[in-house]
Amino acid sequence: MTIQEFIVGLQEELEIENNLENTTNIKDLDEWDSMTAMLLIGYVSNEFNVTLTAKDLEALSTIDTLIERIGADKFN
Repeated sequence: MTIQEFIVGLQEELEIENNLENTTNIKDLDEWDSMTAMLLIGYVSNEFNVTLTAKDLEALSTIDTLIERIGADKFN
């Protein structure tokens, strides 16, 4: 999966209406709440077999920081 495919899939999975970019601050989105956080954890786990913790979510800011946490090497 490419980074762009990940971003598009994430946008669909989280049902975000605006286009996401690498610099988008996830927590600033109108859609961000505890349910969205759970969907994010599930999406990352299913696609990359990476488990995000509460501490990971606290440190999360932009899509780029999420990609760093997943591991850039997991993307094509």
